[in-house]
Amino acid sequence: MSWLNPERYSLPLVISVVLHIVLASLFLVEWPTEPHVPEPVPPHVVATVVQVQSAAEKQRQLEADKQQKRKELAARREAERKKKLAEQKKREAEQKKKQAAAKKREQEKALKEKALAEKQAKDKAAKEKAAKEKAAEQAKQKAVQEQNLLEQMAQEEAAAELKEQQEAKIQAERAASLTLEFTDQIKARVESVWRYPPAVTASQEVEVRITLVPTGQVLQVQITKSSGNTALDRSVEQAIRKASPLPVPKDVRVFEANFRSFLMKFRPENATW
Repeated sequence: MSWLNPERYSLPLVISVVLHIVLASLFLVEWPTEPHVPEPVPPHVVATVVQVQSAAEKQRQLEADKQQKRKELAARREAERKKKLAEQKKREAEQKKKQAAAKKREQEKALKEKALAEKQAKDKAAKEKAAKEKAAEQAKQKAVQEQNLLEQMAQEEAAAELKEQQEAKIQAERAASLTLEFTDQIKARVESVWRYPPAVTASQEVEVRITLVPTGQVLQVQITKSSGNTALDRSVEQAIRKASPLPVPKDVRVFEANFRSFLMKFRPENATW
């Protein structure tokens, strides 16, 4: 391209560079100026400035004093705080020391109490063991004595029972003998007054229940099994009442057991048939 040819813009470029150098030189050159003369200050203005400066100085001094006092107060407070802190630490240290001593005393006391408790427990255990052994020995002796007593009582009871059985057997034999004896007597007594009707047979039988009192008096006669012959039944009942009082044993037990209320059978043995 033709517009990029260096021959076409070399001249303007040189001119531009020269102008820039000139301008820079102008800035570097110091131009002469007139000397500055301060204007005179009126006297009253100077006094006012001095007074203002003195008041400001006093104010600064007051502020400095206040600042110093604040620093001193802060220092005293800090010293008091440190002192109190130190005293508190000292009290805490003494308190810890007292607590440690008290804890040590408590531990020693606890150890003594523990040792005493263990000793008491051992003594108690030994006493209890001795008491148990003694109680066991006594219980063993008592058991032996009770066993011997039970055996003795059993032997005595067996002997008494045997004796009672023997006596009961004797009484039973005696009661049976008395019962048989008085049954025969009653039957004989009734038959001695019995007048049964004619035309009866030996196979006819009347069963009655007789109720007596201990004197032998007849309270009741009840036909429990009829012979089939009303006249025969009635004749038996009449004979029993006619035979009253009937012979009874004097032994109350035998009477109550066998003659208070009892059954008896009657047959016309000597009847013709």
